[in-house]
Amino acid sequence: MPRVCIKVHGKNAQPYRFALDRKVVRMGRSTDNDIVIDCPSVSSHHCEMKRIDGGYILEDKDSTNGIKLDDQRMEIIDLENDLNILVGDASLDFELTDKEKDALADEDHVPKQRAPLPKKKANNEPRKRPAPTATPSVRPGVPAPLASTQTSSGSNFAVTIGLLFLVLMAFYFGMASKHSSTYKRKDYSSKGLWGDMWSNGTFPKKKPATSE
Repeated sequence: MPRVCIKVHGKNAQPYRFALDRKVVRMGRSTDNDIVIDCPSVSSHHCEMKRIDGGYILEDKDSTNGIKLDDQRMEIIDLENDLNILVGDASLDFELTDKEKDALADEDHVPKQRAPLPKKKANNEPRKRPAPTATPSVRPGVPAPLASTQTSSGSNFAVTIGLLFLVLMAFYFGMASKHSSTYKRKDYSSKGLWGDMWSNGTFPKKKPATSE
């Protein structure tokens, strides 16, 4: 029967033996394991020893401190005699008799040993949104300089129209004021600049249409 011996610093060694056909041996700090390891560095359900074709493996069950071979953390270890294995901080000695080795030699053994893959670090930092870029106030399809030129031209045109309107208004009121001053008689009722010009014949009147 395969022999497993657990050694915890400051405590007596714990030897165990299992039948060669035993499929799984569970190890950990919890009392529901097949091998209970009383060590703070050992997780509740730390690892499992499994029977495979041609031998045994020791597989980590996502424990905190893992399993190590020659101080290197491993995910799976192919078990052989005289290996330096740690379960947390507890030492594990595995041993097969020569008879058991001969029995296992008749089976096709495929090595399973491997180191754990590096875990990706969780990024808890919130993603920074890119700073908004200033959007030029231009119409689609029109380059910025052209749009600026058109805006300036439109403003100049509006100013010109406004000034022209003011000049015309000033001219009109000036003419009206001068016109009214020529009529000094009190009995004259002016009709306004345009009315007086029409009455005095400045603008020709249309002849009424006559029927034949």
